[in-house]
Amino acid sequence: MGIKRWNISCPPEEEVREFSRQTGLPGLVSRVMCARGRRPEEVERMDDDGRLSSPYRLRDMEKAVARIRKAIEDGQLIAVFGDYDCDGITATALLTGYLQAVGARAIYSVPDREREGYGLSMSAVDFLHGQQVGLIITVDNGISSHAEIDYAKSLGLDVVVTDHHTPRETLPDAVAVINPHRADCQSGLRELSGVGVALKLVCALEEDEHGDEILEYYADLAMIGTVADVVPLVGENRVIVRRGLEHLAQTERAGLNALIERTGLSDKAITAETVAYSIVPRINAVGRMGPVDDAIELLLTDDYPYAWDIAGQMEDLNAKRKEIEQAMLDEIEAMLAANPALMLERVLTLAGEGWHHGVVGIVAARVMERTGKPCILFSLDEHHARGSARSVPGFSVIDAITACSEHLTRYGGHPLAAGMTLPRENYDDFIAAMQAYTRERYPLMPRLSIEVDCALHPRELSVESISALSILEPYGAGNKSPCFLMEGLTIEKVTPLSGGKHIRISLSGGGVSFNAVYFRVSQEDFPYRCGDVVDFVANVSVSEYGGRQQISVIVRDLRHSGIDQEPLIRAGEVYACFLRGESGAAKEVDMLPGREDVALVYRYLRKEKSFRHGPTELYYRLLESGAQYAKVLVSVQALTEMGLIKTCKQGWLTCIPDPPKVDLENCDILREIKSASLAHT
Repeated sequence: MGIKRWNISCPPEEEVREFSRQTGLPGLVSRVMCARGRRPEEVERMDDDGRLSSPYRLRDMEKAVARIRKAIEDGQLIAVFGDYDCDGITATALLTGYLQAVGARAIYSVPDREREGYGLSMSAVDFLHGQQVGLIITVDNGISSHAEIDYAKSLGLDVVVTDHHTPRETLPDAVAVINPHRADCQSGLRELSGVGVALKLVCALEEDEHGDEILEYYADLAMIGTVADVVPLVGENRVIVRRGLEHLAQTERAGLNALIERTGLSDKAITAETVAYSIVPRINAVGRMGPVDDAIELLLTDDYPYAWDIAGQMEDLNAKRKEIEQAMLDEIEAMLAANPALMLERVLTLAGEGWHHGVVGIVAARVMERTGKPCILFSLDEHHARGSARSVPGFSVIDAITACSEHLTRYGGHPLAAGMTLPRENYDDFIAAMQAYTRERYPLMPRLSIEVDCALHPRELSVESISALSILEPYGAGNKSPCFLMEGLTIEKVTPLSGGKHIRISLSGGGVSFNAVYFRVSQEDFPYRCGDVVDFVANVSVSEYGGRQQISVIVRDLRHSGIDQEPLIRAGEVYACFLRGESGAAKEVDMLPGREDVALVYRYLRKEKSFRHGPTELYYRLLESGAQYAKVLVSVQALTEMGLIKTCKQGWLTCIPDPPKVDLENCDILREIKSASLAHT
């Protein structure tokens, strides 16, 4: 899968000492703050940011408020039209609950993921018109529903759009379009989630300029949707999440209390990360797997027994979602093993018959994390392909999709996540257009990186030292849990956890011994051995077990100690370019192995018989013998081509028994590299 880049910040020690002197914060906290570019004067404001800005900074807010108030006064039926993900669900519940609380005639409507897909549709407009709705308010959608809003107008239905997705060149012809991403909106609130925009609308309707009262009632819902949508937890999002976490601890919502009880969180401190990994997936599971109305009813009901039953159904749906997700991941793994060339493309694009629409997006995110590549997964049926994309920073997937939109019937999203629908017969043309777009604009694609705040010495792994980092909370997008580099540690023991799904690594270094957990890595797939000296990056926190506080170290990525990452990353990228047939790649890096280079690789693989960790780890094992990364990659390809080794599942390398006699002079890849190198000398 290649090498993830570690972007490591190294703030000067004198800067850290001065920051600590001015703020009184401990050295480790000051080091993280300096690494993130924070200034001493910002520390005082971190606890004083409990208010929102005026909602009227958002363009069209006055128009929206006027039309909604008229609907309330005239007794018109208002429909809140939402979305089936957690952001859309919480936005729907928030606005519907508010309207009903102030005496409006209000209902909600959310499309069925399987039958209707994302956003306002003609059939939804027809349904709402039949219900005698006078005003539709979209939440977390609507910015791309030009034709649907025109159709609603033709039926006498007014529409107010509240959304946060990227607009197209023209806005829909609605009564009001509230979207902080509008080119003419200077609100400075572009980081708001869909529920965040809905919250601002409620503040405006209540004339609560800074959200002092509204946050008392709705911060918990707004917080969950904000965390779910992975928007940066800075500015007003930080206010929403901090206030929301405070209120969640004492919420009076029957549904949230039932959900907290069902997930075993009743007696635990709930953080933004707890919400992200425990509460959000269960709400999302309903939108992905079942009737989304159940999730909205959970958030609106005052009936605890009813909420308890719904929360139980959510548990079952979440378990089912995990099973389907794993089955899809297994199928994708088999696809990549059967056709390794797929991994060469700049954007990994895969399709499966009947893949569950509700799970495609989350699986795309998992595949993107595993491969480090932008990923688009399509679910195919007889007539359509419905895709979900996840990307890496530096590659805007919505820009790429927009550039290829002539092949699509619907699309929308963000730079890092998007969805689309197209006729099945357009699939190949869309893929070709996407690859052409990336070839033209990205000679070398951005890759998934890990942002590392600073180095951490094992002696700093104390409850007191790590607890002090809590001043940075809440953690989330844009304000990640601190990530630390730890270097030169010796692996003492590896222990399987959770039936082999995860491992615990016992390490020593700097006179200290400690344990770290590596999630989603089995002992079988872990390429390191006891005695290996490694560097790794990890999140470190304080957890409570058996009434006692202890340090928790969660490994994000791990590699042999002292590796210079940039030459390896460059060599891997150039090698992929060469295999794609892009001219000029061979001259960028010396990739042509000699006979001894190939023999070195083959001898090692014959000794191992089955090497289950791929070419990158193979290079690490051969490093002391003078191996070069690009030449190891080419040697593996050459040995495969000549029938001496084969690649098995998960990238394992296995020697062929009783191999034929071969002549490297007849190896196509070696001749191609030699020819290309000579052509550019």
